Amino acid sequence: MIKIETSIGYRIIQQWMQNNNMQPFAFQKKAWEAIHHQQSGIINAPTGCGKTFSVFIGTLIRYINEHPNSYRSNQNIGLQLLWITPLRALATDIGKAMQTVISEIGLPWKIGIRNGDTTVQERANQRKNIPEILIITPESLHLLLAQKGYPDFFSTLQIIAVDEWHELIGSKRGVQVELALSRLKGITDIQNRTPLCVWGISATIGNLEIAQQVL
Repeated sequence: MIKIETSIGYRIIQQWMQNNNMQPFAFQKKAWEAIHHQQSGIINAPTGCGKTFSVFIGTLIRYINEHPNSYRSNQNIGLQLLWITPLRALATDIGKAMQTVISEIGLPWKIGIRNGDTTVQERANQRKNIPEILIITPESLHLLLAQKGYPDFFSTLQIIAVDEWHELIGSKRGVQVELALSRLKGITDIQNRTPLCVWGISATIGNLEIAQQVL
């Protein structure tokens, strides 16, 4: 089994972090390793510790490793990362942070945001020009899953991140997420694709094992 530290994706991210005077936390590297090997899991750490970068950058490393010679030239490759968040107000900030990274490492990915504030025109554009990363609320995800031809929209999806899982679990919105995950996994099974990686992102939570099992 190839260790992630020897991979081209890891080296590129490591160089980017050095250029920005950053060092990865141990839990981030552990998540990157797991995503590299197509595993699922849950990130459990206090607010402000870099949980977003654990799954997001892991997605980039995995993609670069799978396309070492063409990751900078591949365009319009379809949805790779679905980022589900209940916090609509933070979607723009999350998108900007992601955009900075992909721009600086030369990855031609698009980031879309889909929630109650998204215009009809932008929603239509997302269907026509599918972003590689989509940041979406549970409610907007259910509306998207109800649209005609939705399996095609998700046909390239590799990784799902459920942000603020500690806020969602046990709630009506959490049930919406669980149903959506079930449907998306079903699409993957029908299409005989590699199983989706599903990652929860959570601040400190009481029963971590149950939280992960439910997700």
